[in-house]
Amino acid sequence: MPARLVVLISGSGTNLQALLDAARSDQYPAKVVAVGADRRDAAGLIRAEKVGIPTFVVEPGDFADRAAWDAELAAEIQRFDADWVVSAGFMRILGPAVLSQHPHRIVNTHPALLPSFPGAHAVRDALAYGVTVTGCTVHLVDDGVDTGPVLAQQVVMVEQSDTEEVLHERIKAVERDLLVGVMQQLCSHDVEVIGREVVIS
Repeated sequence: MPARLVVLISGSGTNLQALLDAARSDQYPAKVVAVGADRRDAAGLIRAEKVGIPTFVVEPGDFADRAAWDAELAAEIQRFDADWVVSAGFMRILGPAVLSQHPHRIVNTHPALLPSFPGAHAVRDALAYGVTVTGCTVHLVDDGVDTGPVLAQQVVMVEQSDTEEVLHERIKAVERDLLVGVMQQLCSHDVEVIGREVVIS
């Protein structure tokens, strides 16, 4: 049986679409069983609804505090019996309720070569620093900000003419392929985390 993925998004859902496209193949070892968002206007929700995948929205503003939001998000994810949770452009830090529910089973994408340039403005920060090489990282999620064990990275060259938007789009194109490949590997093998090392056998 394919592994069950719950994908979390905040925006257009291009990483989500890459996973949906990959899962059309019977050879791909995972399928998206639900899509969650922190915004009701997240355009990626429409991608899921068009192909009949259940969606849910848990907006932080609807809750008294972050802990209550995190608990509700965990409850929504739990409804779909996920094998893996994929934070694909989800612009929120996951809290202890979600993390404890899926230990070492939450994957995040980040548009920089971690540990360089963590946080929400990675592309902008890389350009401001003047790097000539950046890229993207797929990593496991822990209780820090982009600090979990690295699963895979891909280099993207910085061009002199790059703006933040242009560079980010080029990174996203690489990021989509990297995420699909990583999830294929994770869902096809046994995974063990020893310290910061991820052992895939």
